Amino acid sequence: MDRRKEGRDYIYYNQKDTVDFYTRIKGRDYTVLRTLKDDSRSLVEVIRINGKRYVLKVPKEKNRRKWQRFLSIFRGGESMRECKQLEKLMLNGFNAPRPFLALEKRRFGMTVDSLSVSEYIESRASTEKDIDIVCSSLREIHKKGFLHGDSQIENFLVTDSRIYLIDCKLLKNIYGKFGEMYEYIYLRESCFFDLDEYIDTKAFYFKGAKLLNSYLHWWGDFRKKLRNKG
Repeated sequence: MDRRKEGRDYIYYNQKDTVDFYTRIKGRDYTVLRTLKDDSRSLVEVIRINGKRYVLKVPKEKNRRKWQRFLSIFRGGESMRECKQLEKLMLNGFNAPRPFLALEKRRFGMTVDSLSVSEYIESRASTEKDIDIVCSSLREIHKKGFLHGDSQIENFLVTDSRIYLIDCKLLKNIYGKFGEMYEYIYLRESCFFDLDEYIDTKAFYFKGAKLLNSYLHWWGDFRKKLRNKG
């Protein structure tokens, strides 16, 4: 993506005409059609600009975390990185919403606030009823040597029997079959479907991934208990 600086704001864009989004977004000169999510972690809205629909996303939790702000000095803010991930997905032949704009507000080199604007896809979140095409999409990711990075079922959007990937990290798979099996386990936990039709649950790699997953759950619960006691 190209970059442009406006005061303390950094604008990342992939089309010249989307630079105009900067003034529209900053001045809140758009119409909110629907709020998809609004909690402590993020704000996701469907907006309309010049008669077209887009998705505006504000990663509220990561914007305010001190450690995330510090890391942004070296790697950029969450919104910019997410737009670049969407570009990477498309370049590798996967269906993903087209990124249009990322806006970062920086202070002392750190990103203290950010948002992104991407293509609106007329779709629905996948469910266990779509598990065949979800697993097919996950297999395609693995076949090309990548991992999804967040293979919860709601991160696979369905439209006309086609899958669009969101919140996908598209990580290089350095863990081989072990990494692939872990992603299926993570997927299963998000929708409680039976894995037997799609992978060999008796395989060594699956058992190892399952053991690691159980340990991570235990460690997460243990840390919560320590924080509560403190």
